[in-house]
Amino acid sequence: MFNLFFRQKRYVLLSLALVLITAGGCRSTVAEVKDEPFFGATKNADLNQVTQKIIEAGQRRRVNMQVIAPGHIEATYAKRNVKAVMDIKYNTERFSITYKDSYGLGYDAADNTINSHYNSWVKNLKADISRIYPLPLSGSGGTTSPKTHDTTKTELMPPKPELSDSI
Repeated sequence: MFNLFFRQKRYVLLSLALVLITAGGCRSTVAEVKDEPFFGATKNADLNQVTQKIIEAGQRRRVNMQVIAPGHIEATYAKRNVKAVMDIKYNTERFSITYKDSYGLGYDAADNTINSHYNSWVKNLKADISRIYPLPLSGSGGTTSPKTHDTTKTELMPPKPELSDSI
């Protein structure tokens, strides 16, 4: 009987330790993107076109994109009971994504840590934004500064090329 009590106590302590280790593993240092170059950027690109393409990239990830000023977009991702707000600052050649605010993600300013889901969202957004080039030719639309974006529009992706069996 005495041996059974200690065996159960040991399982409880091991279970508690596992829970604490797992919960601690979900936190990581807040991801930031600093001066990331756009793939294929050109010096003669139009900032309004870049703005429009960044908005489209964010909306494909279901991120609400709001233009604050030329070269500055506030990106908000909200899902169930969590919310993350990021600043995206950019020019025609580079962009940065920085943490602004969050809810339900356990942000700790002292340790600069947050739930690791936030970092996944930043990583995915970075990947999509970095590939916005090539832009449409100047004069083919997209030259007005968008304040809002119609989320009902869908963009069709070109079909994927078929792989040939013979190489």
